[in-house]
Amino acid sequence: MSDGLAPMYRMPVAFGPAPGPRNLPERHRHLRYRKTGRTLSLSARTDAGLLSPMLPEGCELDGESRIEIAISEFRDIGWLAGRGYNILLVSIPVRWRGEENIAGAFVPVVWENMADPILTGRDELGWCKIFADISDIATAGEERRATASWDGFAFFALAACGFAPTAERTAPRPMIFRKYIPRTGSWGEAEVDCLTVTAPDGPPAEIRSVMRGKGSFAFRAARWEDMPTQYPIVSALAALPLDEFGPAVLTETAGGGDGSGQRPLR
Repeated sequence: MSDGLAPMYRMPVAFGPAPGPRNLPERHRHLRYRKTGRTLSLSARTDAGLLSPMLPEGCELDGESRIEIAISEFRDIGWLAGRGYNILLVSIPVRWRGEENIAGAFVPVVWENMADPILTGRDELGWCKIFADISDIATAGEERRATASWDGFAFFALAACGFAPTAERTAPRPMIFRKYIPRTGSWGEAEVDCLTVTAPDGPPAEIRSVMRGKGSFAFRAARWEDMPTQYPIVSALAALPLDEFGPAVLTETAGGGDGSGQRPLR
């Protein structure tokens, strides 16, 4: 039974079209863009010599060498029948110089705490998503805190305080991802290896509130014993020296696109 689903497929394909964020059953399509979000973002200056090797060919650091972190909570998500999940996203301001010339943000890794958005985002959009346990943004007095861990090993922490409402708005940069799928049986070779980029889609998100404060974040180095498949990622991020933290920005939103504007980068 297809439920009026569009012919979009993911493994396992034996059961027909796959429902997901961009393919809802016909009777539920009115829920496609429904969600609420809360994001706490923060940036820090770091060493260009350590950051540049993370960039794909064709991307270069744009301006000061900085790493940006965003912890997001999404709730009442239409395509998940009202459920929600959390995200930890790492990005680097870059300039892409190919057929297009784009000031964007290269995203080397995204952690999420639910399998369904990880699978759909990796397969359909080329987002480099992996799993972690990601806390909600907790409030203790005037302070906001968030953490991320894998199987009990805490590898990330963020703390911020001193928030006050602000009318300032910063337009987000297009996000650039490296989509990579290994070739089965030819280990070390790629079936797909390309860059994708976000583009506007669906209704714009309603900005309900924006607050600015101050804060800091840190990654904790991991051993193979701590995170057998993720320790190179976490340890590379933990090795980055961090200073001159930018303002902490806490944004609450409703609605917004679903990633369907994602396209190959030229």
